[in-house]
Amino acid sequence: MNSEPLDPSRAQEVAANLLVLVDAPAHGEDEERLLRRLTRVAALVPGVEAAACSLHDPAGVPRHMAASDDRTRRLEDLQAELREGPCLDSARGRKSLADVPLTHPHSRTRWPRFTGRALGEGFTAVTALPLVHQGRALGALDLYHQRGGLAASDLRWARLLADATAVGLAHRDMLRAALVRGEQLQNALNSRIIIEQAKGILVERFDCDLQEAFHRLRCHARTHRMKLADLAALIVARPADSPPFPRPRPAR
Repeated sequence: MNSEPLDPSRAQEVAANLLVLVDAPAHGEDEERLLRRLTRVAALVPGVEAAACSLHDPAGVPRHMAASDDRTRRLEDLQAELREGPCLDSARGRKSLADVPLTHPHSRTRWPRFTGRALGEGFTAVTALPLVHQGRALGALDLYHQRGGLAASDLRWARLLADATAVGLAHRDMLRAALVRGEQLQNALNSRIIIEQAKGILVERFDCDLQEAFHRLRCHARTHRMKLADLAALIVARPADSPPFPRPRPAR
C-alpha cells in the first residue's frame, strides 16, 4: 500500500462529517445532499482519487446518485444504465469489494462494459462499500483509485463513512415513518372529534340518544357513499335548517 496516512486536518474533517452523516435528519439534509457530502468527504481519504455513490430502490435499481467529480458521475450513471458494476454488486451482496483490479481479466469478464470505461477514465482499481442498516441494503459507495493505493487504515475510514451514512439514511426513514403515523393518528383523532360533535348536534336536534344519532349518521353516509367524517363536518358547519339533517319544524 502506498497511500499516505490521513493527516490531522483531513482526519478532523472526516471525523466531523461522520457525526453529520449519522445525524442527517436533525440537520435537514435530503438524500441528495447527504450523498454529495459522503462523496466529497470520501474523496479526502488518502489513496482515493474520486468517489461516487447511489441509493437503490427495493428492486435494486439506483435512484439517487452523487459523485465527487464528472468522471465518477459518468461511471455511476453507466452502472445504472447497464445494470452492471461494483456498486450494484456490493449493494446486492451486502459485501465490500476491496481494491478490485480493473486490469485483471476477471473484472473484464464480470463487468465487461463498465471496466473498459473505468480504465478509460484513468482508474486501475475500485473499492465498493455497501450502505447497509440492520441487514437492509440501501445502496453503495464506490471509491476509485490505483491498484494497491488504499491502506487498511484508510479503508477503515471509508467504511466508517459508509456506515455513518447508512445509519443517517435509516434514521431519516424512521423519522418519516413516525411523522406519517403521527399525521394518521391526528387525522383519526380529528375525525373522531367531528363525528362526536355531529352526534351531539343530532341528539339535541331530534331528541334522541347517542346510539340513534350515530345510526342516522352511518346509514346516511352508506346510502350516499360518503365518509362518515365528511358527513359529520357538513352537519357541524351548516345551519340547523340545512340538509342533510335539518331541524324538524315545530308542529302547528
